[in-house]
Amino acid sequence: MTIVETESFTRAGRRLGLSQSAISQRLGALERQLGVKLLVRAGSGVRPTPPGEILLQYARQIFHKIEEAQRVLADYETGDGGVVRIGAGRAACHFLLPPVLKEFHQRYPRLELHVLSGHTRLTLERLLAGDLDIGIVTLPVSETKLRITDIGRDELVAIAPPSHPWAARKNIQPTDIAGEPLLIYERRSQAFQVIERMLLEAGVLPRIVMEMDHLEAVTEMVSVGLGVAIVPRWSIRPAVDRSQTVALSIGKHGLFCSRGLALVEANHHPHALKAFARLCVERLPAMFDG
Repeated sequence: MTIVETESFTRAGRRLGLSQSAISQRLGALERQLGVKLLVRAGSGVRPTPPGEILLQYARQIFHKIEEAQRVLADYETGDGGVVRIGAGRAACHFLLPPVLKEFHQRYPRLELHVLSGHTRLTLERLLAGDLDIGIVTLPVSETKLRITDIGRDELVAIAPPSHPWAARKNIQPTDIAGEPLLIYERRSQAFQVIERMLLEAGVLPRIVMEMDHLEAVTEMVSVGLGVAIVPRWSIRPAVDRSQTVALSIGKHGLFCSRGLALVEANHHPHALKAFARLCVERLPAMFDG
């Protein structure tokens, strides 16, 4: 490329810091490797042969891609560009992440965000497989290859339709759930394990009548009287505000889940990823608390 641009072996060597003989040797080696003549002398200059013109077009494309890759990687390190891949439960993707992602996008408008929903175990598997950069998970997590940051806890509450006898109360006991038709969300989630453990410790064998993988659907089913459910308080605030459901604490002190941020343990994380983690630590605890 430099020989064609300068039309001279000598000038190309001067620009590249190589002797004319070194330039000639490199060109000769390239021509032998490809099996074609690439350059010919024309008058006092040098011009490409037809095969040389073809190689020149590809060479320019390759160098442009290399420069583009360098820019993208430089932007990725400074947080101005690149990709951040985020994993979280479906409910968190629907209720918690939108305002956080909006603020993050305003700070880093050139950054591309990929969001994958899934329960905690699936999010952890994706992190370890390299499919995610960061995940919002339910604690505890004992995976040693991951760096876990506690970001607070949120309350799991019982919800019922406004016509339910619970509507006049502020809290219930786990034993009150015995015999109630129970709607559940994501049986494989760690939040459900917390709920199940609480009920079994109270001697309650839940009467599960419906299982769904969308928390919004659970709330809708409860609002039309198909049963009761136990869900994060932050997920049903809109429904409570619209008087579609009532929310009650469970037990004397409430039932809580601890949440965390999970990243693959590494010596270095890109600037953008660290910035997103800081924003989650700053914003999510207040959203848990309401």
